[in-house]
Amino acid sequence: MPPTKTLHVAVLLIPPVQLLDASPVDLFSMLSREYLLTCKLPAPLTALGIDVVIDYVCESGAGTLAQMTANAGLKVTANLTDDVVKPGNVDILLIPGPDPSVVPSEAVQEHIRSHVGKAEAIMTICTGIYPAAQSGILKGKKATGPRALVPDLRKKFPDTEWVEKRWTKDGRIWCSAGITNGQDMVAAYIRERWGGPLAETVCAMADVGDRGVEYPNGNAKENAWWVWQILKAWMSGLRK
Repeated sequence: MPPTKTLHVAVLLIPPVQLLDASPVDLFSMLSREYLLTCKLPAPLTALGIDVVIDYVCESGAGTLAQMTANAGLKVTANLTDDVVKPGNVDILLIPGPDPSVVPSEAVQEHIRSHVGKAEAIMTICTGIYPAAQSGILKGKKATGPRALVPDLRKKFPDTEWVEKRWTKDGRIWCSAGITNGQDMVAAYIRERWGGPLAETVCAMADVGDRGVEYPNGNAKENAWWVWQILKAWMSGLRK
């Protein structure tokens, strides 16, 4: 059943951010009545639309541009301490992937911790798992991250149970593996929270949500694929 209040999503940007990692936020935007009306859908479907507010949060503050990949910049709408994104005012905290070698400031880590138990969901996408783990909110939790980086995550954060899946859910914490798995995760969340025609309409229009939580190939096959790509690249270099 749709909620009676506005859905407030805060996207925490820790530049530089993978542009595609931030894209799942648009699935939340597609839940809005305005979007459904723009798509000229039948009235019974548009009536299910909800009010959605999205803020882009960065330590640099409102009005600045957060550096993204693909030579893009995303306009920041709120600072970490602005009332609009304080704990209790945000339903979903979404953390798209930064450079995994970047250690976020204590202020950013505290911002993440402050939403535990207050937000309906904290979601990490791809390398967004690193700042979440660095903040300490994943201790004792089951989580995932980019498949190739799971060994590194296990080494750096041994207090977390790391699994190789497209996404995980442990309480209110949702984590996705690499990049487009974030869309799979958000699609699963939308189906769990709203269900029915609204969720299915959004997933169908975006053509997401059909991939299961499990990878189709095991570890050995995945590793063999990477070895083969490296070998082909090496042979290509020899021919130049």
